[in-house]
Amino acid sequence: MSGNKSTLYDLRRSKRMTQKELAEQTGLTERTIITYEMDIKKFRKAKYETVENIAKILGVSIDQIFLSDVSEIPK
Repeated sequence: MSGNKSTLYDLRRSKRMTQKELAEQTGLTERTIITYEMDIKKFRKAKYETVENIAKILGVSIDQIFLSDVSEIPK
């Protein structure tokens, strides 16, 4: 993970998804995805259902988004 970007950024990139694609699949705006990727504190404040939906789309658990090293997550 680079800089202050959240693991969400790395997970999305590992799935070869754009921010726009993730936004469309989650029903969120692209700006919201960008915000969540850049600021883990804001992502942690998202509704549980939002985080759960993002995890499902990325094929990972919620714990993996917040706790794991993305290099350990299967592609």
